[in-house]
Amino acid sequence: MRKILATMLPFALLLTACSSADSEGSGSDSLDDVTITATDAGSAPKVEFDAPLELPESAAQVVNEGEGEGAVDGQWIRFHFAQYDAVTGESAGGTYDSPTAQTFELNEQMKSLEPSLYDALLGSKPGDNVAYYQKPVESTGASAAAQNPQLLVLTVDRVKDKGIKAEASEVAELEEAGKLPEISFDDKGVPSVKIPEGVDAPDDLIVQVIEEGDGKEATAESTVKANYAGWNWAEGKEFDSSFSRGEPTEFPLNGVIEGWTKGLTGLKEGAKVMLSIPTELAYVQGQGDASGDLIFYVELVEVK
Repeated sequence: MRKILATMLPFALLLTACSSADSEGSGSDSLDDVTITATDAGSAPKVEFDAPLELPESAAQVVNEGEGEGAVDGQWIRFHFAQYDAVTGESAGGTYDSPTAQTFELNEQMKSLEPSLYDALLGSKPGDNVAYYQKPVESTGASAAAQNPQLLVLTVDRVKDKGIKAEASEVAELEEAGKLPEISFDDKGVPSVKIPEGVDAPDDLIVQVIEEGDGKEATAESTVKANYAGWNWAEGKEFDSSFSRGEPTEFPLNGVIEGWTKGLTGLKEGAKVMLSIPTELAYVQGQGDASGDLIFYVELVEVK
């Protein structure tokens, strides 16, 4: 598996170990023969190609064009994908039924490791369908299983910038418009969240101060103790909570996700905040339910 997809996609795009699979038909030697037809929302598109699909090297091209501004280097692509064995034509899974899109950055690393996919996605627009034929890395050693090439079909969901920390005025506007999650507490002080219906997560990092602190101010290099709970925007599902463990967690602010580092820097000991963190500042590869845009409630217990 090429490094860029193995490290950037939360679902492992594992090449099927199958060196002797047979496929009926004459097959195809061009991505021009791949057709992609949209189906219902939340379902994978209908993908048709004559197997075996055999190309001399990895290649990618836009099959159907969407609308909007084209992606430029440094921007992030949010997308869903389906995977097929290019030799047998069999489906190997995908993410269209997931409530969260996958994401990666168009950057020099991707250009170096996956040049054909980078070129196809540069200039891509929301709604684009991209077919990507991926040749396997040649096996080494007599015991290594041969691998079939794969066909990946990507649908671009969004093209966006990474996101920055929102100004206080923007946070206030979103709060007044009812577009921010609401944090409430039970009689033991354990938080829960209510996500506004029909509202997308903000593009930028939101730091909503619920209660100001009056102690030592945190820097990006501080070690802090915090009580916190985290939920995903897509389903409002809690994925982690120090409250359930009964004690705050200690960590360095330069050793956590970027949304925490930027979101907690400048706050004072004792502060209580809600953080809305876009995927690109959170767990880009996803970690189970901690995938996509995230919400955290944080009580900054101590700043060291």
